[in-house]
Amino acid sequence: MFQEFALFPWKTVLGNVMYGPRQQGVRIPEAEAQSRALIEMVGLKGYENFYPKELSGGMKQRVALARTLAYHPEVLLMDEPFGALDAHTRTRLQNDLLNIWERDRKTVLFVTHSVDEAVFLSDKVVMMSKSPGRIRQVIDIDLPRPRRRNELLLDPRYQKYVVDIERMFDEVDETGSPS
Repeated sequence: MFQEFALFPWKTVLGNVMYGPRQQGVRIPEAEAQSRALIEMVGLKGYENFYPKELSGGMKQRVALARTLAYHPEVLLMDEPFGALDAHTRTRLQNDLLNIWERDRKTVLFVTHSVDEAVFLSDKVVMMSKSPGRIRQVIDIDLPRPRRRNELLLDPRYQKYVVDIERMFDEVDETGSPS
């Protein structure tokens, strides 16, 4: 799942989500039932017959998430999927992703430039060097689950992780590598 939505503009929401199962040989009735369940799960029930041009950015991203999940991947690869969204929609989709993780327990590799987002969503934060991209540091995030943003923001452990990682980034910017 990417920053850009990469939806098929000629397909409806349902058609976009059904694409993966159909390519995998799933029969139409089963693919449709699975896709409708995913569309409902991401909060888009009632939008099955809408085209991407008729949707907001957040809605398009939810369609992209449902389409990704329709493939039943072992690992979800997400490259700044919420970066272009407004704060409210971003928070909603972060919560949706956490709910999906709670339900399916799939591995998620989530790329973000937001320290807050990384700490909120992750069990591990991996700091990369600028270029070439190499792992500089791995930080284990030991916060309780399930996570809810409004509770976590008040948790001193959460705040400490965010501040400590921000400081590590500052050190990287100043010296080229974390100390």
